[in-house]
Amino acid sequence: MNENNANKDNASPTEMAGSAPTVAAPRRGRPPKNSKPAVEPEPIAKLLPPNTPNFNAYIRFLGAVAAAADKKGRRDDSALLDPNEKALLEIVALRWANGAPMTVRQAIALAYLGSPATLHKRLMRLRKRKYLQLQSVSGDKRVKQLVPGTMGMDYLEENGRLMLNSRHAIKRAGKSSDELGQG
Repeated sequence: MNENNANKDNASPTEMAGSAPTVAAPRRGRPPKNSKPAVEPEPIAKLLPPNTPNFNAYIRFLGAVAAAADKKGRRDDSALLDPNEKALLEIVALRWANGAPMTVRQAIALAYLGSPATLHKRLMRLRKRKYLQLQSVSGDKRVKQLVPGTMGMDYLEENGRLMLNSRHAIKRAGKSSDELGQG
């Protein structure tokens, strides 16, 4: 048996069929000095925040919320809530304010805020902290509607007040409601 046959006996089926030409793998590390990067980085000016009236109004509102938390000497009550809990509270409040309170089943079906088990846990935390409360539907005690609780109403009232204050501050600074997109 010659040496070539011995190598073929130990070869894999793809090696026996013949190997395809190999392509050199891309070189890692620094590119050669004379090459340009594949994507040009954005200039720094594009990474700065926009200077639009709506953006500035929202940033002013966020500043007012932070300042109100500092005045209380502690984090505001909404700081106890994670962003998904805030979103859930705000969705429930919006539906309630529009006259169509959300049921627990509908809230648990909000897949973009989490799994049903996670949403149920968030609803329980919001109820425990009095941000939400349950109301039974007349005629069917099994169906429970979600409505803002005392802490939820305080949260909504405080943020509404801060929003109005920031809007008035912008008006005093010379911006009209048309410039804020409120026209």
